Amino acid sequence: MRHRIRLIAAVSMLACAGSSHAIFTNGGFEQNSLAGWTIGGGYNPGLNGTPPFTGASVQITPGAAGPASVVGAGADPRAPGISLPRVGQYTAKINDEATGSRLTTLSQTDTVTAADVDPADSLPHLRFSFAPVLDDPAHQPNEQPYFYVVVRNVADNSVLFEQFAYSGQPGVTFQQGTGSWKYLPFQNVDAVLPASAIGQQVELTVIGADCSLSGHAGYVYVDGFGSAQVGGGGGGPQQQARVPVPALDRLGMLLMAALLAATGLLAWRRGG
Repeated sequence: MRHRIRLIAAVSMLACAGSSHAIFTNGGFEQNSLAGWTIGGGYNPGLNGTPPFTGASVQITPGAAGPASVVGAGADPRAPGISLPRVGQYTAKINDEATGSRLTTLSQTDTVTAADVDPADSLPHLRFSFAPVLDDPAHQPNEQPYFYVVVRNVADNSVLFEQFAYSGQPGVTFQQGTGSWKYLPFQNVDAVLPASAIGQQVELTVIGADCSLSGHAGYVYVDGFGSAQVGGGGGGPQQQARVPVPALDRLGMLLMAALLAATGLLAWRRGG
């Protein structure tokens, strides 16, 4: 009887562990890898147009996938207010501190299910946490390092959540890091989806980019992708973003999707 109880408890724990990040495979990077995610990238030729920038401003010169890694416990020497990992044992780092106008994308498409419904409001949720770390060389805005995070509904290209900022952008509460580096503490995102989202696919894309002039870097930490609350852990003080920022228009999202698809296809052809 005791063995049976222990077995039931073990199975229950495994089920809870699997459902905590139900909406994305390896959403917490606890496999100590980027398994389940697609890594792409190329080079940053500069943002298109003038501020305010959106995802439609992003331009990518095709090239090999940019740097991406999984990090464990430690501190970021360029962002002393961030301790790692954000939650669990590992956090993903998209792009890195090396220069060269590199740009890295992290993406995954998955289906919203009933397992993603929060009983508190009977609606599906998509939650995660991110923290950008960007050098600030005080270039022109379109030349600066930047980060971009977007979650969209695949069926109609509607934006469920997006955040964009370049290093030193006015109105963004960057904290001062080491030297000319600036960063944001981990931001906890809670995107509340409509009930109609159940059964539909969502696509998440994260971009970390160096400056376009090749001499200054930028990267972003991400963790806790799933439908459960992002739990406690490292990372210093966190901020909660529950209300999505204004969506890109349909044309902007179509251009962004086409750009990412073309970049991935060229990288695949070169790799083949």
